[in-house]
Amino acid sequence: MEHNENLISETENRLHIVIPKVYREFLLSGKETEFDDGILYDIEAVAERYATLEFSEYAPELIPIGNDNGDFELVMKSGSNVTKFGFLEQGAIGTAKPAHLQSFTQWYESGHPFSQEKKENVDWSAKVQVILVKCPENKAKTLMQIRKALRLETPIAELLVAAEHTPCVLTEQLTAAIAKKIIEQEKLESWLKIKF
Repeated sequence: MEHNENLISETENRLHIVIPKVYREFLLSGKETEFDDGILYDIEAVAERYATLEFSEYAPELIPIGNDNGDFELVMKSGSNVTKFGFLEQGAIGTAKPAHLQSFTQWYESGHPFSQEKKENVDWSAKVQVILVKCPENKAKTLMQIRKALRLETPIAELLVAAEHTPCVLTEQLTAAIAKKIIEQEKLESWLKIKF
């Protein structure tokens, strides 16, 4: 869904919460929110989960921002300057604190793994896998763009076949920092992610 400041502010006022600046910026950026291993909520889903999981009653200081496709909610504290999120089991709302706290921005940029293993320090100089996570809609054109951006030597015919069997690894030759920069500059976040 398209997000704007008014929609976010209306939700904040209705629920008496403050969406953290980092998540507000994420919502306004229009970046990918649905992944194989979990989902990040748009503002309507934030409001719906806040109500149905009874955060307002049992943990009003927490905001649900996603789910691991299972029993764990990704939550952030209400507040403009909050930058970290954690995992909270749905049945423990109001009785436990979020676990595995980590920077939302670093987590998203490092491939947004929904597993609860905390990466203490991301080594941006390490070689990573660049993964094609889904088949692009405009397949041939997008794959040619990806091939050029990543400087792949794989023939386009092979890439077209590989795209039908996603997720698939395209290269393991780039460092995390370079892969991240290419993906962002070429606006390929919808199709590519990096895996450490």
